Parts: sequence; C-alpha cells; structure tokens
Amino acid sequence: MKLVHVDLEKPIAIHRNCPTEWIIESPELFLKYVEQLQKQNQGEEGNFVLSKADTELNMKRDVELVLTPFSLDFADHRIQKRLFTELVKSAQNEEMFLETQRIIAELKKYIYQLEAVSGYELEQNEEIDLSALLKLMGVQTETEKEMGLLEKLTQYIKVMAELLQKELVILVNIRSYLNETQINKLSQICLLYTSPSPRDSTSSR
Repeated sequence: MKLVHVDLEKPIAIHRNCPTEWIIESPELFLKYVEQLQKQNQGEEGNFVLSKADTELNMKRDVELVLTPFSLDFADHRIQKRLFTELVKSAQNEEMFLETQRIIAELKKYIYQLEAVSGYELEQNEEIDLSALLKLMGVQTETEKEMGLLEKLTQYIKVMAELLQKELVILVNIRSYLNETQINKLSQICLLYTSPSPRDSTSSR
C-alpha cells in the first residue's frame, strides 16, 4: 500500500512485514497532517489518498486512526455491531444450529412458565432476535482491566484487522507511550493478525 498527499514529494510506502514510521519534526506540519487524517477518517474530503495495488481505498472504512491509546473503546458500536453479526452467523451455522434452537425453545418455555406463575396473559415474538439477546447479556470482546497498554493496543489492532477488516491502523505519537522494545514486540505480534488480505500498522510522531 501507499499513502500520498499533494504536499509530499514522495508517497509513504506501507509494507505488510515492516510497520512504517512517519516522523514529522515540525509541530505545525504535524498538526496539519493529523487534522487532515482525522477529518478524512471521519468521512470528510481531504488531500490524503490511500491505495493498494493501484486501487484507491476508503479513508473512513479502511483506516483506523488512534490519536491516543487511552481512548481505545472495545465497546464501540462498530465493533459491537460487527461482533454480533459474526456471532449470529456462528449461532446459525451447522455446528451450532441445534444448540441455538434448543436454547431458544428453553427461553420460550421460561416465558410460558412466567405466564403461569404471574397470572398475566403474555405475548412473545415467534422469532428471537439473537443480536438483541447478545446485547442484553452485555456480550463484548474481552479486555481485562489489568491489561497493560501494550496488551490493549495489541488486542485492539487484532479486533480492527480481523473483525472490522481494516487495511491500515495509524498510531499517532506512539513513541510517547511505548519504548523501542515494546514497539518491536507490538509490530511482531500484529503480523500474526494479517490474514488473507494484509493489514498494516504505521505510527507517526
């Protein structure tokens, strides 16, 4: 992949097996480029173009911009929506279908029992919304409170790459939070999450 900007003489090459670091020494330029990346990541027009194999990618859909690692939100609606979609697919596949039907039958049986005990006549939908049920149960990707910053970043990039199918994760100013050893470890671990369609991580400061 490559990231180009009208003000840059050369494109920024992004390689699958070697995370790219873009160092911007000027505070003014740093602010300028980060602001533009943020706006395009939110769906606005801008001067950055990300491409892969001569095909332009969508800066909002295909890029995850992490301005600060302390803002990582594993309960983000994008993650939850995609997670529930995948879980519902799994619940309805051949391996889980019978078990899913058994649990749905038990839930309906439980409502009938509540009706008998309460003395109220109750109605219930014939079809149970599995996504709504998962949301009600508070299902989300697991993140331990004791996780360190490196572990949280690793887990977040995994979710972005595998669940949301992001092509590129940009970590802004990452050297302010991680040392060289941690950055190298993060890079190596993230390579494990690149599958059929490569996912890449780049950082800038």
